[in-house]
Amino acid sequence: MEINVGLVGHGRWGKRHLETLIQLKKEGHVQHISVCDLDNDQLADLSEHVDASFTEFEHMIGAKVVNCIAIVTPPSTHLELASKSVERTIPVFVEKPLSDHLEHEHEFLKSLNSGDTLVTGFLLRHHEGVRAMKQQLVDGVIGTLRELHYRRRTKRDRPQGAEAMKTLAIHGFDLSLYFGFNEMAKVAPEVFEHLPGQMLLDTRGPEQKRLVIDVSWNAESELRELTLIGQNGNLRLTFGPIPEMHLDRPGLLQKVELSNTHPPLYNEWMFFLESVKAKTPTIYPPTQDLLALNQWFQNLNQH
Repeated sequence: MEINVGLVGHGRWGKRHLETLIQLKKEGHVQHISVCDLDNDQLADLSEHVDASFTEFEHMIGAKVVNCIAIVTPPSTHLELASKSVERTIPVFVEKPLSDHLEHEHEFLKSLNSGDTLVTGFLLRHHEGVRAMKQQLVDGVIGTLRELHYRRRTKRDRPQGAEAMKTLAIHGFDLSLYFGFNEMAKVAPEVFEHLPGQMLLDTRGPEQKRLVIDVSWNAESELRELTLIGQNGNLRLTFGPIPEMHLDRPGLLQKVELSNTHPPLYNEWMFFLESVKAKTPTIYPPTQDLLALNQWFQNLNQH
């Protein structure tokens, strides 16, 4: 089966997606790439590996040159474009957040059926270090998980209209679900400081469990860190250009070797393309996690 991808949106992050797609095409995983953007300037000087370009989503669909779609447009357009793709039974990979309207997002998620393919861009689930942490947890290396701390600070200026909670912090919320901290979504936080450029959440749940998410734009230095604290030790992952993970247990501090074979965006694309090629309907993260995240944000908005 040929894989013919339609990339919708060629802004800053869309360009990163296109770089990955071109690599995948060179490796034989993708046969045809179309790029769609409303702004003609974003379509100028495209790589020779791009086979077609469009300024209208409907024109790209009508040309019948794509059999899967990636949506990397502003969040306000994600849900509309994802809905149009799902209605046509076209597998779709949509960047997070799925929507900036939580009520509409909830309705969309409830309407999905078992034959749909929707992959939402929570790329840290595809990070090799995060996967390794999950395996260490499954293997009982640090015992029962007690605390999860996610910290992300960036020196970059806050993009116009972006909110720290929906852009930076959303990865921390998703990782808490990925690591089985689902009950934290139902607990009122002890600390919740939410401004457009930064967010701090500190929630303590049953059985001495704790979740901390601390993110900000315009920081003095870069910080990308995920820490899992278990009853028998800790795992700390710094995820940057060269990710590192360390295991800290009584009498033992050691570096855990990571393969770092591919960046998470590459892994995320491979996950999506494998489901497309196999014609296996896939919703990932699972619908129940997406619904839990949606309800969590709705609850926090009322806090």
